[in-house]
Parts: sequence; structure tokens; C-alpha cells
Amino acid sequence: MIQANTIVGGRYRVMKPLGGGGMKLVYLAEDLRLAARPCALAEMVDSFTSPDMQKQAVAAFQREADMLAQLSNEHIPRVFDRFSDENRHYLVMEYIEGLTLEQKLKDNGGKLGEVEVIDLALQVLDTLGYLHNLEPPVIYRDLKPSNVMLMPSGLVKLIDFGIARLFQPLSNATMIGTQGYAPPEQYRGKVESRSDLYALGATMHHALSGRDPAVEPPFSSPPLRSVAPAVAPALAEIVDQALQYDVILRMADALEFKNRLLAIKNGTAPVQAPILTRNSTGTGGERPQLKLPLTGLQYKPPPQSSPSAPTILSDAIDAQCPRCSRQIPVDSNFCSFCATDVTGHLRSVANAAPDAQTIFLDEPAEPMTFPERDDRPRRSKRNPVRTLLYIVGGAFLVGYLMFRPSSQPDTDTTSYPPPGYGGAAPDTTEPVPSEARTIALRRALNSMGYQSVHFKLEGDTIILWGTVPTEADRIMVQTQVFLVARIFSLEDHLQVQNAFAEP
Repeated sequence: MIQANTIVGGRYRVMKPLGGGGMKLVYLAEDLRLAARPCALAEMVDSFTSPDMQKQAVAAFQREADMLAQLSNEHIPRVFDRFSDENRHYLVMEYIEGLTLEQKLKDNGGKLGEVEVIDLALQVLDTLGYLHNLEPPVIYRDLKPSNVMLMPSGLVKLIDFGIARLFQPLSNATMIGTQGYAPPEQYRGKVESRSDLYALGATMHHALSGRDPAVEPPFSSPPLRSVAPAVAPALAEIVDQALQYDVILRMADALEFKNRLLAIKNGTAPVQAPILTRNSTGTGGERPQLKLPLTGLQYKPPPQSSPSAPTILSDAIDAQCPRCSRQIPVDSNFCSFCATDVTGHLRSVANAAPDAQTIFLDEPAEPMTFPERDDRPRRSKRNPVRTLLYIVGGAFLVGYLMFRPSSQPDTDTTSYPPPGYGGAAPDTTEPVPSEARTIALRRALNSMGYQSVHFKLEGDTIILWGTVPTEADRIMVQTQVFLVARIFSLEDHLQVQNAFAEP
């Protein structure tokens, strides 16, 4: 962290931190060359070990910073400067006074009124309409309450265009975005203008219902009026359509979204677009998911040899879960519908470069399918001596499990609570034996790099303790607990290492 009164780049004096986390921190600074004008100084640190990879990331940073500097819209902070110092990279932007929508929701008990939400959404849609109509189009990709800044004048600005992702050694584009607000197609590295509309719908659903999608399983937002009955039916219908799982079922563009909200605000009957739904049986009349290429979108990719060309993400295809047969991304470790461990069953997709500006969609490859399971009983010939040994061994194992001392925990071998943990330790005098779902959860957390997270199953409650780097990691761990272990309650004692972390 940069100390106060430190001068960076020979020009900017740091005043105080404003927020951030992980590889990016934002500071309030003064521009010493322009009458100590306040500005926002974003510092990003790369961790590349390869000089070539770092060189490519810096070039991508310069291109995207230059692109942001050319944007001209009252709802987008201006970019003043960019520079790098070894593995530290800086972006100097307009300082926005005010508070984020996330802070506003906390101050108002988690919800806002319909009129305020509509006015806020209309300003956001003006911004999205501007970005989506550029040539080439700019997709925002990370719309959420913490990135919507509310100024005292009532003006709304979108902050943080995700430029820090250029210095993260990502393997594909599924990491771009925030869980709960990112649409399904974004997990497969395929975004377009209606992906931003999904994120706006999730933000409006959060503001109107008080239900934060970032702490819930992905794509699980219920119909708005089922959790907020007082919301006007016409407004609820618009929000629910924006949150459709299939991109083809959402409104066509930001202009249609805006016109329908204006009709509600002006008291006229909204122009209702028919909402297409999936066939309940999954056959006959079902609209295909992500039918590509998308009609009505005219993309003009620049020549591949151009050094300023935006990156085109490679096609990512879906695969079929071997248990529930639902379509899931091929890079999944667990099915997002039935929580089945599919590690090793799905092949990986082509890597996407981390300097993506605009995504161009092509026809996807045919989805993968798995051979059908044969559940018929099979006959086998067993040696009588071997069978007897199996019976004796099984009896010994059962006896051991029944009469072993109960003081030995079964779920996690790590001591509880861990050394140095200052929180109240739950009662662990009656441990519960291990079962399949706790084994699956341990495997899931290890595969995601959360070896420092420990848990214990007591009845239908999972108790968590240990440490995570950021608040976003805490939310990811909670999501995995609900998806994989399928428990009813959670007791969270996790410690967040980074105080400036954002979800």
C-alpha cells in the first residue's frame, strides 16, 4: 500500500486509499502540475514471471487506457493519464465525489424505492447505449452496485472498467465479471450487449428486493414479485425479462429497456414485449440457448495483424452433465444445477487472451455428450475365498467405526479452532462422521485454491473457519458450500486478510 504524501510518477501526491483489493488499489491523489487538482489514482501490480507476457500485458493496458481516454459521456469518469513503473501500472482518472450504490443500499436497509431505482437505471441505460453503439462496441462486463457511483447532484457514473484484469494471468474469460451479476454466457467467455442488460437486471432486482445475488447460487434470482410483492407488475416483468437465462429471451437492446422504463415513469402503458419461456418438458418448441450468430448485431472485426485490434475470444462450447443432462460450461468442476463433480469429464476450451476489449460471437461447436449409462445389473464371477475375505474385512471396518473414540474429528484433520484464531469456537464435542458431500466439498475447495479454509459438518449446518484473501473469496466459498454440500444453514468464522477487498 502506498503511504500518504508519497509522490508517484513525479507528479501525483497520494492522500489516502479509496478502496480496491487484490491486485488493484485506488487512492485519492493530487495532481501537483495542475493546482493540486484531486484525482483518482489506480495502482495495478502484475505478477508475470515471463518478460514476454508482461510486455503483452503492458501493451494491452496502454491500448485499453487510450480507448477509455477517448470515451466522452457524462456518466463515465474521464481518464487523464497512464504510466508504468516496472511491474506497477497506474491509471489517473477523474475523482468522483459521492457514494456507491452498494453503500446507499446499506444505508437504506438493503432496498430502494421504485422511483429511485427507475431513475438510476435510466441513467445507466444511457451509458450502456452509448458504449454499445461505439464502433467497435464496448461491453462494460462488470455492472454491479459497487461500480455505480451516485454523486450529490443525482448524476450516476459507472466506475471501474475492469482494466486490472489485464495483469492477471487468466486462462479464459470466465473470470471477468462478478458472480451473481454476470450472465451465464459470460461464464463461457461470450458476452455481447445483452450481457450488460442482465447485470443491470440483477442490480435492479437487488435494489428492489434487498436480495443480494452475490451471496446466492448463480442464476437463482426468483421472480421479483415473489420476494417483493409490492413492486409494480410492469416493472417486475421488465426486471424478470432482463434476468432470463437465455440471452435471446431478454430485451433486444438498451433502447428498448429504456423506453419501457420511461413508459412506467410517465404513467403510460408499457410496450410489453412477449417473454419467451422454455418448454417445461425440454422438448418441442424450446428456444436454443445462445443461438449464434445473434441476429441484429453487425460486428466488424478489425484485421488480425493490427496491433490495436481487440482480442476475439475463442469459442467456448457447452457440455452435458452426466447426471442431470443439463448444459454446463466445459471448464466447470461441478455442475451448477445438481452439484455433480465433473472434474476430468469435460475437456477444456481454448484459452482467451486477457486483453479482450470487445467480444465477437461465432457459431458454437456442437455440445459434447457423454455415453449413456448402462444401469442394468451385471453378473460377475467371484472367487469364494476372495468373497470371504471381503466379508471379514467389511465386518472389521464396521466394528472399528462403531467402537472407535468419538473425540477424533472425521471431516477435517486441522485443529479447531486454528492457532491464532480470535473468534468464538463452536462446540465440537460431538463430531459427525465423514460423508460423500463433505468429501466433495473438500475436493472443490482444494481445486479452487482454498486449502486454508476448513469446515466441519454438524447436522445440516456447515461451520467454516480459516482465512481467505478477499471478501469475494469468502462469497465464493459460501457459494460452493451451498452448491456442493447442499446444506440448510451456514456458520461462517472466516477471516478476510485484505481489508480493502471488494466482492
